[in-house]
Amino acid sequence: MSRVCLRLVLLGVIGSTVTAVRVSAQPASAPTVDKKQAARKYTEAGLTAAKLGDYDTAIGFYQKAYALVPHPTLTFDIAEAHLLAGRIDQALTLYKRYLSDAPSGPLAQDARDRIAEIEARKAEQARKAEEERQAGERKAEDERKAAEARKAEEARRGEQARKAAEATRGAPERSTAAAGSPSGAPSATPPRGTGSLETASQPGRSQRIAGVAAGAGGVVGVVIGIGFGLHARTLSNDLSKPRAMYDPSKIDAGHRANTIAIVGMAGGTALAATGAALYWWGSTQGRSTEQVSLAPVMSDRLAGLVIAGTWW
Repeated sequence: MSRVCLRLVLLGVIGSTVTAVRVSAQPASAPTVDKKQAARKYTEAGLTAAKLGDYDTAIGFYQKAYALVPHPTLTFDIAEAHLLAGRIDQALTLYKRYLSDAPSGPLAQDARDRIAEIEARKAEQARKAEEERQAGERKAEDERKAAEARKAEEARRGEQARKAAEATRGAPERSTAAAGSPSGAPSATPPRGTGSLETASQPGRSQRIAGVAAGAGGVVGVVIGIGFGLHARTLSNDLSKPRAMYDPSKIDAGHRANTIAIVGMAGGTALAATGAALYWWGSTQGRSTEQVSLAPVMSDRLAGLVIAGTWW
């Protein structure tokens, strides 16, 4: 309500001023309009508006007065109105203009104080803005680190869950292996491809192998004995022919061949029998289905034993 009354009063003042200007301008012999008086009236109206808090109206009157009389004091008044209205950038510009127009004026120190105050305020605002910016960056960095920590924790828990699942899957296998042992310990079943453990898992295997080797040696001995026996017979037939000359070397060779034949056949037969006994012993220990048979072979030029069957 006070602002409306102020505007009506100011409009009345301005109207009377403009009427006086028009009336004085009509007669040719009337004095010239006093611009300073009109500017003073605008200035007074501006001061009244500023006191009432209507800073925009005050600025308007100050600008009208400045248009009539461009006095530095009006520049200071306009700056004050902008400062009170909260427009510190416009106020700072006008305070500096006042100092430029009247560096030694009566309001120069006040203008310097206002400039220092505004610059300090702007510096404080800039500092707070920088602090807010840094706080925002720190907050964003903390949020980023927190997100990374959450991801790392989730990954760690996932790895633990995976290991727990693997351990759970492996537990039935270990319990099954332990059940096969009387004491509940893991089974000592050897892996395939290891010679000693495989031999231990097949009782009697070493006896069977020894028996086969002995039998093979016996067969070789028998074959050698048969060969020398045939050679001794050949020499004997040569010496028994009519008109055969007495040859002591053939007689000695026949004796040697006969001796070797007897030793070879006797030793080979004994060795083959030993091999058969060893193989049979090994077969009784290892519940195996291997079968080996010994068969004699006789012909006009060969005599011996043949081992037939499967083993290991």
